[in-house]
Amino acid sequence: MRGDTLVTGGSDGSVRVWSLTRMAPIHRLAAHDNSVTSLQFDSTRIVSGGSDGRVKVWDLKTGQLLRELSTPAEAVWRVAFEEEKAVIMASRSGRTVMEVWSFAPPPEELFADSTVIESASSTPGLPPTEDEGMHHHHQPVTASEPPPSISLGESGDQAMTDAPHH
Repeated sequence: MRGDTLVTGGSDGSVRVWSLTRMAPIHRLAAHDNSVTSLQFDSTRIVSGGSDGRVKVWDLKTGQLLRELSTPAEAVWRVAFEEEKAVIMASRSGRTVMEVWSFAPPPEELFADSTVIESASSTPGLPPTEDEGMHHHHQPVTASEPPPSISLGESGDQAMTDAPHH
């Protein structure tokens, strides 16, 4: 919820934008073929993920579809975005993957990893090390289930999740 705006996603695949001041819907977006599984929004955009494997970017004020990310995912579980990057936790071939996408035209996948992600960092010029408390995976690691949440750091360079240790 931002100010007087609430955004909801339904099992019918729709995303609804509500005005809490007027207690009325502003937009009903036909977003996904199946359930909406994840939403995030800021003052200008909504990013929705669905069990159809699609990620869509919407204009908050007009409800217009701005961009669709054509991911190879079977289902999207979590979406987080900052500026021109999106981090997606999704299911691909029975495995949990983290994908980092660029919103800049044309949208493209910047990074993908199959892993139980405890933390990730992209520090300019210096990769994180185990000594710094960061786990940097060079090979895919299978995840047993999607994490409960995912978020981006303030700079958009870190993806964090509260996945349990295995």
